[in-house]
Amino acid sequence: MLTSSAQKLETTLLPDGPDMLKYGNPDLGIEADEMLKTFELGDIVTVTVEGYGAYEVPVCSNYDDVFMGEKLLRTVSGKPNLCLAINYGQLGVEMGIVETAPEGPDYRYQVKEGIEFPINVTIEMKEKGGYVDRLALGLLNRTDVKEDYPELTDAEFANFREITTSGIAPKTLYRASNPVKPDIGREKYADKASEEAGIKTFINMSDSESVAKAYEGFEESYYSTQNVIYLALPVTFTSPEFRDGLAEGMRFIIANEGPYLVHCAEGKDRAGLMSAVLEALMGASLDEIQEDYAKTYVNYYDVQDGKQVPIRPEVLETIREIIVRNMSASFGIEDLTTVDLQKAAEDYLLGIGLSADEITQLKAKLGI
Repeated sequence: MLTSSAQKLETTLLPDGPDMLKYGNPDLGIEADEMLKTFELGDIVTVTVEGYGAYEVPVCSNYDDVFMGEKLLRTVSGKPNLCLAINYGQLGVEMGIVETAPEGPDYRYQVKEGIEFPINVTIEMKEKGGYVDRLALGLLNRTDVKEDYPELTDAEFANFREITTSGIAPKTLYRASNPVKPDIGREKYADKASEEAGIKTFINMSDSESVAKAYEGFEESYYSTQNVIYLALPVTFTSPEFRDGLAEGMRFIIANEGPYLVHCAEGKDRAGLMSAVLEALMGASLDEIQEDYAKTYVNYYDVQDGKQVPIRPEVLETIREIIVRNMSASFGIEDLTTVDLQKAAEDYLLGIGLSADEITQLKAKLGI
């Protein structure tokens, strides 16, 4: 059921919604195109779920339009329903409506016993266009065509660069997009840049060994002749799988000789967090870490009419905030500007299982 007024919609939560049963995030009984007759992408709305609370969320089409752990009202044109969700989370579980299903059923989640439907939902305007600047990040365009980036070197096109923040020895630590994965057209550039820099040790955060070795051209790559650890980590930075894998990657640095290169698929998110942790550990300021993180976006975006153009300053500021949010969530510290960042990184590494002696060895490997 759907009723509407000027800037208010009334509906119900679906008891058998596909997103709720597959991913643990509640579905609402409104077609996305009906929603978009009243609200627009980039609006901030208040979604009140009767008996379960009110949520102020942006109207977005992609989970990654919000930071990890933040809520959104996912509205994808053409879809038969909306999804009230947490990026990298399960709002239905948090609300107490669904729980993990036992092994065997087709779906990962099930409605908890005793939950009664219908559950009424209202959607009201909170701030018209209040999320437009953040949403603009998701509208940035990139291509896989080198010619569309006339101002970038081959290495920059591959998002390959030396990390030069405070405390890290020259020509020791690098980051890049995947040097062997061919899906974004940058692997040969990244592999060549790695060879020219004399990289000896690679931390692959995105692939398993079998997946990486199955990529076309792997056997002919420079990468295949060097020390590589294959971590295949999820993009969920606070999960046990990510934390354990990150610790394993740190130990691989300790056990092998540099120069070192950290990468995932694009060299943006997983590699971005590992780089940020290492930068903080070695004494970088938050501003240095943000600047290094934003460089990835500068290397990828924004391509318009077949040519890369500068990213707008207000969007770049939003990009700089992403790594701060990811570090805050990982470190469990709300405001990183109030703490000793180097100590926060050391505490984080202790928390994921490294010993104090291992942290000392890691700093010795990377330090001036």
